[in-house]
Amino acid sequence: MKRLAPAALTAWFICASPAVAWESERLQSPVTVNRFEVRYPELAIFVMPRSPIQVTVAERATLLFMGQHMPAMDAALKAPARPGLEIMEIENEVTGEIARINVFTMVPASAVRNGRLNGYRIGHYPAEPLRGLDIYRPPQGFVEVTEENRDIRVSPNFTLGEFVAKQVSDWPKYVVLRTALLVKLETILEELNASGRPTGSLVIMSGYRTPHYNRAIGNVQYSRHVWGGAADFYIDEAPADGRMDDLNKDGKINKQDARWLANFVNGLSQKGLFGEDVGGIGVYSSTSAHGPFVHVDVRGTRARW
Repeated sequence: MKRLAPAALTAWFICASPAVAWESERLQSPVTVNRFEVRYPELAIFVMPRSPIQVTVAERATLLFMGQHMPAMDAALKAPARPGLEIMEIENEVTGEIARINVFTMVPASAVRNGRLNGYRIGHYPAEPLRGLDIYRPPQGFVEVTEENRDIRVSPNFTLGEFVAKQVSDWPKYVVLRTALLVKLETILEELNASGRPTGSLVIMSGYRTPHYNRAIGNVQYSRHVWGGAADFYIDEAPADGRMDDLNKDGKINKQDARWLANFVNGLSQKGLFGEDVGGIGVYSSTSAHGPFVHVDVRGTRARW
């Protein structure tokens, strides 16, 4: 990691390990919302006001969204005009399954003034995207996070609040988050359990970082965290002590445990389980502030460190 943050910002590494059981339920018949195949009973998408939402199902299904019932087959919808959360429910008439899509309509980035959004310090995105790549252009919008909605599930095993930057501030806070990252984390969790490594959840040390916060902790300008497409995490099951478990069973907790986890994730990537959402995998050692951890992202190209 880079240098530590000033005292007002150092809360980023303090994380309580979630004492929860892995939510393993999957849909027998997935649905597709925009480009994402939804295999989960619950998943979030992040859209701009009035932007299109395309739903595709393989079997007869009905859809409830913004108070309207309609057939779900190839439904072409529009996001709400106002930022906030609307719940879409897609009921499969054959299996009886219901997929809940949490549609977060974002606050347009044009609402940011002097690096702040409703008092929350965002900072400034680089004027030029790295190597001209679209994934490094400033985000179009931000999800508003409040004390009321921070515990909303964005996927079966993760909540919205887990991905908010750790900078100290009042509510509301704002986040950029990519559905592809949620799917990647869920895939890692699922495969860990399938491999015989029971894991209730992944502890998210760091998800989204505002440009302001990213700079304050001394991280690189073009970190994928700043675009909502990266997470630093570790496994903390037994005992739940706020640090990485001894994953390689050598009686020590150190960088080799992070390397074990990174190798596991890399193996999933080599099998093609992340599809087009390949990305970076980084291994980090312990410091006086935190234990070892692993970074993953969905930059769309392979990177290892």
